[in-house]
Amino acid sequence: MNFRLIVIENSLKEKSILKKYRILSKTLFERGTPQESIMYKIEIPEKEIGFVTEFLKNYLIHPYYSHLYHEDPHNDTLIVVFNGIIFNTHKSNFIDARNYGLSHGVTKKQMDVYPRDVQEERW
Repeated sequence: MNFRLIVIENSLKEKSILKKYRILSKTLFERGTPQESIMYKIEIPEKEIGFVTEFLKNYLIHPYYSHLYHEDPHNDTLIVVFNGIIFNTHKSNFIDARNYGLSHGVTKKQMDVYPRDVQEERW
């Protein structure tokens, strides 16, 4: 099975990862503001997770984060990546990743980590 990566284009110092894997969807947000960007949902083969998380750990811009969740709704794996740190956690409880983000400049609203499951996807 695969994982789904949620990543904001403007959060990346290096954007090559956006061309390496299959893009499932993208959405424009913050239209007309300096924060305007595209949010991507990308399919990542399970065997590529180590490469992708290390890439994100090295190329995400602080204080942005990105997250990956398993496509299998019965698999509780959630990976949250910030610049310099990876949290291997669970869809049902990612409090350590959330607390880290909140203490490093990410707002409560931004630390929603959504979607966390294929069934929650709306775009």
